[in-house]
Amino acid sequence: MADMANILYIIIAFVGALMLPWHSFAQQNELRFEEQKWYFGDIKEDGGNAEHSFIFTNTTSKPVVILDVTSGCGCTTPKYSRKPVMPGQKGEVVVSFDPMNRPGRFSKGVEVQTSASAEAYNLVVEGNVIPRVKSTEELYPFDMGEGIRFTSNFHAFAYVGRGEKIEESIGWINTSKHDLTLQLIHKEQSGLLRVEAPALLKAGQCGDIKLEYAIPQNSERYGTLSDVMSVIIGGKEARPLLSCHAIAIDKFNRESEDMSRPIAELSKNFIKFGEIKSRHSAEDTSIEITNDGNSDLIIRAVEWQTKSLKCSLKAGDVISAGQKRTLKIAFDSSDCDFGVWVDRLRIITNDPARPMQTLRVTAVVVN
Repeated sequence: MADMANILYIIIAFVGALMLPWHSFAQQNELRFEEQKWYFGDIKEDGGNAEHSFIFTNTTSKPVVILDVTSGCGCTTPKYSRKPVMPGQKGEVVVSFDPMNRPGRFSKGVEVQTSASAEAYNLVVEGNVIPRVKSTEELYPFDMGEGIRFTSNFHAFAYVGRGEKIEESIGWINTSKHDLTLQLIHKEQSGLLRVEAPALLKAGQCGDIKLEYAIPQNSERYGTLSDVMSVIIGGKEARPLLSCHAIAIDKFNRESEDMSRPIAELSKNFIKFGEIKSRHSAEDTSIEITNDGNSDLIIRAVEWQTKSLKCSLKAGDVISAGQKRTLKIAFDSSDCDFGVWVDRLRIITNDPARPMQTLRVTAVVVN
């Protein structure tokens, strides 16, 4: 019976709130929170959830129901009751923040929707998370074998321009009691990656493998640079490979507002061939690339991963300012397995704002 009474209260309060004229909301104080922002101060990352109760008073002349409380982050969890808060009584919204894996300063908010107003109440919790001491496994999550662990076995460098050098590093640690030799043997090589790695990983020590992509000023290389290496530790080949990728582009002055620059625009970013029978082909001419800029758009590279795909656009093509080009995309299912097929077409241009654009192509190969 008590549950039925609560349900009736909610219905009456909600319907009554909807029937009130808009100006009546402005005339009432509605809910009065003791505070709408709370500062936790310093909290430990591994100290468990931090909670604060936001206390409010119903200053209206009618029962008020909290309809919903939402947060924009999974780290912030609200707790509240749907039981009607009678006039003059107090209620609460408890906001819980989970600091695990969230070191540093934070500011998180929740929105409280009530039957008393169309406007939401905003509650905020703030503070600073003191980082915990992480384990070796967390700091070096990639187990390469023989007691050697890496911070990563892959690094994407993004864009590298003409005459530029970009450096990154991958950390290593030797958790064993023995010194171990290290060799990196290229399985796939761009010729533009320089690797600096120690030949000996001393027991109990840690360090870095330095990686550097450098593109000569006069290089003709554009598009994807890929390097894949076998990792040999103590004479034994590790199962994980070490790999790096980068995209070679023109060198641009990113801070300048060059009004004469080319602007590449694709009419859409995907093609769906639908069902294609095995050992059959199909063509699509529904996509156009337009130069919306004021100078020539030069196609630097056009790439795809499988031999089942073909594109009429090619490196060296030029699209004048204000002009467009229709792309003919061809798909041949002869070498495809049955089922969903996916490839990505990469178009690298001299557009400084977006040097690379990607076109997703899909098909379903059937018998």
